[in-house]
Amino acid sequence: MSIFLQKLSYYFLILLDRQTPWYVKLLLTAGLLYILVPVDFISDAIPLIGWLDDMVVASFIVALALRLVPKEVMDRVKRKVFGAK
Repeated sequence: MSIFLQKLSYYFLILLDRQTPWYVKLLLTAGLLYILVPVDFISDAIPLIGWLDDMVVASFIVALALRLVPKEVMDRVKRKVFGAK
């Protein structure tokens, strides 16, 4: 499995985990919607800059959400996806 798909599975399983707080689920969902919904701060019609704002905003939201996830949830999901100890 590619690293990209593993990370996508990792984030998705964190989102679905029962012990993940509701506000983390809200943040991850908002990040996903920001990428999927065509309304942006900077239009995607502007090459590179339009896509760059999507990446910056989504990366910030995911990084913030992951800081708020309980460690036991992250460890359990990491073992499931990456086979780590």
